[in-house]
This record gives sequence, C-alpha cells and structure tokens, in this order.
Amino acid sequence: MKKILLSFLTLSALVVTNNAKAQCDLQFSNLMVTPVGEPNDLGNGKCEYVFNASFDITTNSGFKYLFFHSWLLADYPSPAIFNCGGATPAADPGTNAQLGTAIDEAGKSFIDIGFVNLNDLDFPTGTPVDVTANFATIYPHDNSVILTEPSNSPGLTAIITRTNSNILHFVVTNIRIVINGACGEEVIVKSDIWGSNSSANDPKAQCYICGLYQSVDDPIISLIKFCGSSPFSYDIGLSTESATDLHVVYKLYAHDPSLGPDPHPSDPLLFTSGTITLNNLNPYDPAAIALPNPYCCSEPEAQWDLYVQVTGTEFLNTITSPMISADCATLPVNLKSFTAVRNGSGYVTLNWETALEEDSKGFDIQRKLPGGGWQTLDFVATKAINGNSSLPLSYEFTDLNNAKGISQYRLRQLDIDGKQSYSQIRAVRSEGQKGKTIVYPNPSNDGKVIVVFEDKDGSRDVSLMDMYGRMMKQWKSVMSNTLQIENLGTGFYTVRIVNTETGEQIVEKIVVKKR
Repeated sequence: MKKILLSFLTLSALVVTNNAKAQCDLQFSNLMVTPVGEPNDLGNGKCEYVFNASFDITTNSGFKYLFFHSWLLADYPSPAIFNCGGATPAADPGTNAQLGTAIDEAGKSFIDIGFVNLNDLDFPTGTPVDVTANFATIYPHDNSVILTEPSNSPGLTAIITRTNSNILHFVVTNIRIVINGACGEEVIVKSDIWGSNSSANDPKAQCYICGLYQSVDDPIISLIKFCGSSPFSYDIGLSTESATDLHVVYKLYAHDPSLGPDPHPSDPLLFTSGTITLNNLNPYDPAAIALPNPYCCSEPEAQWDLYVQVTGTEFLNTITSPMISADCATLPVNLKSFTAVRNGSGYVTLNWETALEEDSKGFDIQRKLPGGGWQTLDFVATKAINGNSSLPLSYEFTDLNNAKGISQYRLRQLDIDGKQSYSQIRAVRSEGQKGKTIVYPNPSNDGKVIVVFEDKDGSRDVSLMDMYGRMMKQWKSVMSNTLQIENLGTGFYTVRIVNTETGEQIVEKIVVKKR
C-alpha cells in the first residue's frame, strides 16, 4: 500500500467542484486514507488491499444516491461516462460496460461503492451517525454491476458527522478492493463521483465529478539525512519530466521507527515549504537545511526517520517519499545500556553505562507511576572528568518504589551548555506482576496501550492483528522491555510476540473502547 494510490487517496485540502445544475451541487474535499494491513497477493496477477478513508462531501440539498467509481488509468472509459466540460445536464450513470460484473474484472472499475437514502436521515451538527445500513447493495442503473458492500468487504462500516450546515464528514472503514496487477506495482487512477436526489428507481446523475486524476511517479523526490555533526540536517531535491511548470509544496515529517516502517498519524510536521515552481529544465535543489530542535540535537528524536509529502496544483494526490533513516548516534553522550530491575523489598535498581561523554553534566532520574506524569527523583552527576570521557563509565541508582501496577523510568542527560536528551523508557512491574507479559490499560479508552514484556532479555518480533486476523503493524528485533502502541480504533486486536532466539510465542488480546 506504500506506492498504490486508489480512488480514496491521501489528498491535501482538495476541493473539486463540477459545473452543477440547480437540482444539487457536489464538492469533494479533505480525503485521507489509512491502509489496513499489508497487500494480499491473491495470485493470477491480482492483489487485494484493505483501507480506511475519510473525506468531506459538500452539498446544499443532500443526496438520495451517492456513488464512487475508480479505474486504473488505462481502463478509464473512452468515451467517459459523464461530460464535465461546460454544462452538466442530468445523465445516465455507468453500466457493466464500464463497471463490470465482478469486483475484480480486468479492464473495468476496481471500486464501485455507494450510499442510498442519506437525505432521509437527520445529521445533528457534531454528532456521529452510523450509516452502515445505507451502503447500496444494488446498483440502480444496472443491477448486474457488483458493488463494494459489507457482503464482499468484511467489516465495512461508515460514520457521517455533520460539521456545518452544508458539509458531511464521512469515515469509511475496511474498504476491500482487488487490483489486476502485482502487489506493490505503481498505479495511476481516475475516478468519477455522482449524486442524485431523484426518487426514480433508475435515477439520472444530477451532478457529477469526472476523471479525478492521481499522479504517482512525478515529481521525483530525493531526500537525505545528514548527521555527521550537530545540528543534524536534511537535503531535499525535487525534479520532474514535465516541460510545463508544476507548482508544488513539500512537507517534512519525522517518524518514530518504533511505530513501524510506514508513516503514522502521530508523526510530527517539521517544515512546510512555500510554493516551488518545477519543470524539466528547472529542478529544485537547495543547500542542506538544519533540522529543528529536538530532531537536530536531542535523543530520542534525533534518531527518528524522515520523509517528505509533496502536493501540487497540477495533480490531485499527495506523493510520499520513502522513509529515510541514518546512523545518527553522535550526540554528546552515547548511552551504551540502561536497565531497570525490581530487587524485592520495594526497591528498583537502575543501571546505565555510557560509552562516550562530551561536555556532560549528569543525569536526572525520572519516574512515571500509574496514572501520573513524569517526576524527577534525583540528579546523578557525571563521573567524566570535566564532563569528558572516551572510556566506559557505569552508574547506578536505587529507588524505593512500592507502587502497584507498572512504573516507568527514563534518564534525562544534561550537558554543561544546557542541551539535554532522553533515554529510552524502561518499565518494571509491582511485586505481584512478574513472570508474564502485560498489556495496559486493557481495555483502552483512547486507543493507546503499552506492552511490557516478560522479565527476560533478548530480541522479540511483535505483530499486531485486527479482529479479522489482518496484519496492522509489525516491529522487528525489539530489544527494550516495553512497546507503546497508539492510534487504535474501537475494536478487538491481537498482539503476537515471538522470541527470536528461542521461537517461544505469546499471544495477548487488546480491547479498545473509545469514549
């Protein structure tokens, strides 16, 4: 799902409006997509994708019928179903000649999804309304067309929330489609959207949007992270094969690699460019640019990956660069190890070792108890003479801790010049919790959980599956004893933990009940 862009693509504040007749108008905007699991190779040159989508529909009058159709670029109908040039009179929608009679028919649309009778529902502003029952199961103009609906897209749901008098915000989950092509192939798509308020059994399309085009490969993005010296920086380049001008904007994001290999909704935005003009004779190639704090200078953010998303006036989708990582372990203090172990009698012992210290002042010991925030317990001064050492140095701190549940610890390293960085987080159980993997809070009310692994050293591979067994995320070679999982929607999940040294497997269930 990294390269493929479907009918529901990640668009940035896109507004597309047709020249509508008086019966209704139609605007489509703010489309965002999240893949669910990895693509599934079905064999015979077919690939299955499942994704969630959110978008806004603007109309003055609501819709009795609202349909979306998407084709691979080479399969887009010629002549097109609708003529969006100039006036847009009511027109017949498509038939199986353009849409096919199966969800995976080669040469036809790969998604046909619709809603019926939305104009009969009440949508109070700010109140989510479940419209799963309003998915169309029969295409009114040609009942031989097979629609994407709950019977062939397991778990398909839809929620609509009115944001103001004319805008309905849709959230559609578990949309299953099949592409005639190998998994991971780059795809270019065209899409049509149409709506009608007609009460006829075979309604005309009274308003429509035609041929929404998504670019995949152009412009080309190059991105490099430099961390040989502080502050760390990045170098970006943009180029195009287009002889005419493209007007683009790029956004730079940081990504915590512990969240998996793909972009994540919580990724922080570091920079937004102004409008850049490109053509095949005028690439964009500025000098290296310093990263902002803390991504330039402090742990753990300085170790995070980078990626860029590009939007443009001349194309409708967002183009994302590959994830860029680099070995940036050149901060003033190189922390070689850090452990937290409960020793009985209410004590927790912290041990850490540094391999290199430059201009180091020392370490704040910080603790987070269940239900509370981070607190500084004490300060441990550096053992390095004048703050500098190229030899390993060992430290220890003992904390009296009788708290129930999970306690978390971290180090805040302080430099003489005022800079600071944080260690990874270590967690310990209360006395009665040893010897098992713990997931908490469970149930979760906000989509966040922390997994505390058994009190054993070693490397672990961790997989997160949804209630249908589809892979959501994977973490390879996890060495720390905790893992935080975020942005889970309401539902049931399974975490599988495999010890890569022994092959031992542990399975835990997660329940998310968002309030």
